[in-house]
Amino acid sequence: MTEQNTVRKFECTECNRLTSHDILRTEEASEYSEESGEHWGASYHIVNCRGCDAISFAEVSWNSEEVDYEGQPLFKTALYPSRGVRKPIENVYYLPKKVRLVYMETLAAFSNKAPILAAIGVRAVVEAICADKNAGSGNLETKIDQLVEAGHLASSQADFLHLQRFMGNAAAHEIESPDRAEFEAALDIAESLLKTLYVLPMLAQDMRKSQTQLRARNARLALPGLPVEESE
Repeated sequence: MTEQNTVRKFECTECNRLTSHDILRTEEASEYSEESGEHWGASYHIVNCRGCDAISFAEVSWNSEEVDYEGQPLFKTALYPSRGVRKPIENVYYLPKKVRLVYMETLAAFSNKAPILAAIGVRAVVEAICADKNAGSGNLETKIDQLVEAGHLASSQADFLHLQRFMGNAAAHEIESPDRAEFEAALDIAESLLKTLYVLPMLAQDMRKSQTQLRARNARLALPGLPVEESE
């Protein structure tokens, strides 16, 4: 066990850029194989961002088979949580519980480099929306069309969801990993739908409630006060 107080540069989960981190604690491990002659090892660091104070974990590994032109080991750095994390939409707590659960698990799969599971997750998000909006009969294609008929979706939004449906089919039935750009576009569309169906109506409701409270407050302040006494 090694205690350290050095500083290194790492990508920060909160600052979303390269920042200086204090290394709070380090554990080191290494192994050697007599059979293959290979030597490898790793350093495990608990690190603290100097910018936002976020704490995370860094693994710096190497092995004798991967070296540069001078014969020096090439170090690989893995950061946890992953710096490729996609953050949920704002006000995600407005989503219905089951829809939110599927959506958050989809983001977790994407952030942990599980694209096939993430693509299936996007399809599951659409399925969860259909179930929440009582579009529950037939296959997913029919359910999406029912959302349009019920006025929850525009036909252009439905076209995008049908594209997502095909991507989810390929991931689930053909075990085919989606193109990253296409997946991110599909997730953008799903998130836009979540905002339209759940977040924006709740924000509007909160605004109406605030306006009602403000009008009531102003009405109370407008009540006539006591008469002012005149001095002799």
